[in-house]
Amino acid sequence: MKNLIKKSKFLYFIYYHVLSLFVNFLKLFVRTDNKLILFVSYGGRHYSDSPRVIYEAMLKDERYKDYKLVWGFVDPKKFPEVENKIRIDTIKYYKTALRARCWVTNVMVERALNFKGKHTYYFFTTHGVLVKCDGPDLKKYKFSSKAKMKYDCCLAQSEYEKMICGRLFQIPPEKIKILGFPKDDILVHYTEEYRKELRKKLGIPENKKAVLYAPTYREEKSLRETFNMDIEKWRKYLSKDYVLLYRAHPIVSYSDKKDDDFFIDVTKYEVVEDLMIAADLLVSDYSGIIFDYCIMHKPIYLWTYDYDAYQENRGLYFDIRKELPSSGDEEEMLKMVAAHDWSKTPEVVVEFQKKYETVFGSGTENSLNDIWENIK
Repeated sequence: MKNLIKKSKFLYFIYYHVLSLFVNFLKLFVRTDNKLILFVSYGGRHYSDSPRVIYEAMLKDERYKDYKLVWGFVDPKKFPEVENKIRIDTIKYYKTALRARCWVTNVMVERALNFKGKHTYYFFTTHGVLVKCDGPDLKKYKFSSKAKMKYDCCLAQSEYEKMICGRLFQIPPEKIKILGFPKDDILVHYTEEYRKELRKKLGIPENKKAVLYAPTYREEKSLRETFNMDIEKWRKYLSKDYVLLYRAHPIVSYSDKKDDDFFIDVTKYEVVEDLMIAADLLVSDYSGIIFDYCIMHKPIYLWTYDYDAYQENRGLYFDIRKELPSSGDEEEMLKMVAAHDWSKTPEVVVEFQKKYETVFGSGTENSLNDIWENIK
């Protein structure tokens, strides 16, 4: 139903105008709670990403000890570790959103509607920089959304990200702040002991390296999983020295896979940053994960099997194949991974990081300070 509304101009027109009118009418009777902060990650499907990092840091920060921190979830029962939570798309959710002094999210809080609390500070962490076009830059897959982005702060990690965010969200440059992403702090500050614990938890043998395969989604598949891997080929080229961690994109519907001594399905593991730390090498395509992963200066390879079709259907801001080792042929890509020289630093990744990721490591502290200065 959600996808139908998003892609139907008529249904979305009704949804947008009727519900926006209702929520804005409701706002007339709601008073701002200056000690209330609302968190939403990936439309309420997850307890993850930068909103989770900010939330957990606030729980330990003296400045926020008197604040009520509330999460909005599609299914609150899935997250017993969160004390205060509400179900998204309920009257209580919209009332809470209108009352909140601050919204913290990596996508949006308004559920594709047009409203904002009277005194709400809208803190948008984003969920990563993009290779693929989005928003007004999309080619074939233009959603019907009329929701206007009312962000008061949009995070970035470089001038490149600031430029992309400005285009996508059409917000003034002064509202795009290069503070770093809270979710990426751990990629800089993790310990080897933490990494060893993660690898043990995930079932990675001590004598093997781990390849993380994390592809993006394809709209033409209606947000269902695209699983084009020939696992036996991956096994043939990599199983002697590697295990494979498979991570489907967090917004797709996917089918559980059966684990074995080579293949480990980690899609349901909530914190993708843990997977990046545990892995030794990343294989991806046009996903924003490559921008986070490059911070650690670990090797990255791209499997761009549908580059031309993806460029035609959605569009890409630049040719990622010119930036990192890549191949459109599965077998050739696997041979590249199998032949990786572990005695050398992957300089191509280092140069990629210097070009696209320039501010990182203190995103959480910077975010908490910015929020505090604007809501205290």
